[in-house]
Amino acid sequence: MNTPDYPVSSYDLHAHTCWSFDAIEDPEAYFRRATELGMTCIAITEHFHLDSLPEITQIATGYPEIRVIPALETTVATSIGPVDLLCYGLRKPFPEDLQQIVARYHTWQRETGAATWKGMQTLGFDFSESQFDEILTSYRPPRVLAIQGHTHLKYHYLRQYFLDRGFISEFAEYDDLMARVASAGSSPPYPGVEEVIPVMKASGAVVAIAHPLHYFDRDDERRMDQLRVECALDGIECAHRRSIPPEFTTVYRKYCVKHGLFSVAGSDLHGEPGEIEGYGRHGGKEEWLAEFLDRV
Repeated sequence: MNTPDYPVSSYDLHAHTCWSFDAIEDPEAYFRRATELGMTCIAITEHFHLDSLPEITQIATGYPEIRVIPALETTVATSIGPVDLLCYGLRKPFPEDLQQIVARYHTWQRETGAATWKGMQTLGFDFSESQFDEILTSYRPPRVLAIQGHTHLKYHYLRQYFLDRGFISEFAEYDDLMARVASAGSSPPYPGVEEVIPVMKASGAVVAIAHPLHYFDRDDERRMDQLRVECALDGIECAHRRSIPPEFTTVYRKYCVKHGLFSVAGSDLHGEPGEIEGYGRHGGKEEWLAEFLDRV
């Protein structure tokens, strides 16, 4: 979909920094941009973990006008397949159960990365662990790798490498190849929603489904009901800069009101060139913020 020219909001509750496997943005860039735009509330939602939180907490001391919500975006196995969930308001000290879940995701990321190069070799491609690591270290900072180890790769980097090496002849072939690689390399499954979400909630989090257009099969209310119960949803990301057309923002907001859920919105930036201009431009309503903060 074409990205609408949304106005700048006072908040952005979905963004990723270089601490996420598929992002390259420096954490402080979001604070600088939020200050320029007069924003008052942000959440950094790294994939699977809270590794960036000490750095973000330190940066936040220099921006007292901005409220920062501790958060992460986790991916869980559900009855319809993997689903991304935004978990907001995790409280310190983090309990042992939460630390164990984060450790599981670290292991999952490393095993998924290893399964990629192993799967490629099983399929007969000349793709080694050292080549995989060369791509990874080309964009992931040493301070991140020191904590997370060698994780899986940002899809765009891997896809371009495969095209350059002739493993695929066009980008459209990438998804099919990766499905074969996952099977050949025995990629591990995501942790189950029934394991992860109770731990998140016991840690003080409220949970919203991220960019739900695909998960909800656009506006299938039976599917929405199914995931609301299965994922114990407290909210829905009703507006998203790239993946939710405005007409579905209206549908999801009405569903939230009907079921007593809060609504959130975010740009879901990762740090691609020029992306920072879209920070805070997601189409969410200003009144949603107070509603959300009442629940965190």
